[in-house]
Amino acid sequence: MKLKHILFFLFLAQIGFTLLMKYFSYEGDNSAELHTRILKYFTEEDIQSGTEYDRRGFFVSVLSSLLDFALAGIFVFTPISERLENYLQKKTKERFYLVVTSFFLVFYLVEFLVSLPFSYYFGFVLEHEFQFSNMTLMDWVVLKSKSFSLGLVFGTIGILIITFVLKNFPRLWKWMVPAISLGFGLIASVLFPILITPIFYDYHPIEEGSLKTKILALCDHAQIKVENIYVIDESRYSGHTNAYFTGWGENKKIFLYDTLIKNHTEEEVVSVLGHEIGHWVHNHQLIDIAISTFEVLLLCFAIGFLFQKAKGEGLLPLKEFYSPSSLPFLFMVLSIIGSFTQPISSTISRVFEVEADREALNLTHDKKSFISTEIKLAKDNKSRLNPHKFEVIYEHSHPTALERIEMAEKY
Repeated sequence: MKLKHILFFLFLAQIGFTLLMKYFSYEGDNSAELHTRILKYFTEEDIQSGTEYDRRGFFVSVLSSLLDFALAGIFVFTPISERLENYLQKKTKERFYLVVTSFFLVFYLVEFLVSLPFSYYFGFVLEHEFQFSNMTLMDWVVLKSKSFSLGLVFGTIGILIITFVLKNFPRLWKWMVPAISLGFGLIASVLFPILITPIFYDYHPIEEGSLKTKILALCDHAQIKVENIYVIDESRYSGHTNAYFTGWGENKKIFLYDTLIKNHTEEEVVSVLGHEIGHWVHNHQLIDIAISTFEVLLLCFAIGFLFQKAKGEGLLPLKEFYSPSSLPFLFMVLSIIGSFTQPISSTISRVFEVEADREALNLTHDKKSFISTEIKLAKDNKSRLNPHKFEVIYEHSHPTALERIEMAEKY
């Protein structure tokens, strides 16, 4: 069987599997045994609220996915990508990197415009309907514009770097791309709080007081030196809560959403930070970057082989590997491979999260606050309390709220 036919079959299978997973997500797990376990910590209203929030917009979500697949199929299985590149070559007098930039701009704009109505529906309409969002329409437009601009800038830079490597290092690119990915990941983790966070949020140092004292004591106990603790003004936009560490070495910083501080006791905030410290103690960020780098290396060899085979068959409109019109093909292959590797990535992520949860309990010795935090977070964020087990295995990067609570109960 020709690679084109295999690719098309896998593409259709991916569509079918995506729709099946959405069905599982909609249905959830309605077993009596799970329901009884949930009711030990939550009410029927909590279950219904999370289910309603998770299900709202189901058909819109299905339509969004189908349009994304249709767009990908058009760019890969029709000559449109090749014709667009030929057109841009004429307009730019065959200046290669200008062609690459223009092609990516068109591709990015089309994707953005197709997704914009769905982004508005899920990010603005539903968030207001469920009383999560405090944004005005102008706030949402400004934030969306910032996201679009950053994606365009960093996407363009990334594409230009990758195409430069592919074009000029035909034998070494399989090793260079993972190295570039590794460097970018390390740099991004350092620069994100410095350059990106201020673009979207206002934040300020945490006030002196008992909460700061407790946080610093926790960090000392974990032998982690923290440079600064900041509070992000999330309540201006939404009621969602979060906290995270960032930085390396002695330049670690803690960011707390003000909604977390407002909605939780100090002991619960400390429990949340104990979890984040757990990620640092177990070097999860470094391990994740190492795994991602190795994954990129394998993908480079796989994509290189598949592209040469597809080009040799002559059934797909492909030019050179570094040609911008080849990008949709590469993205589709990555997406299909990702469909197979997703459950592995999700499982690794859940293992990391369990380790971080256990470390939080080891550091605080306060399972009461841990459990009350998980209950509050699930209620405040209208989490789906009874997700389908296949959805959890395949997609969830975190254990369910019930799994985390039951783990703490056994601590």
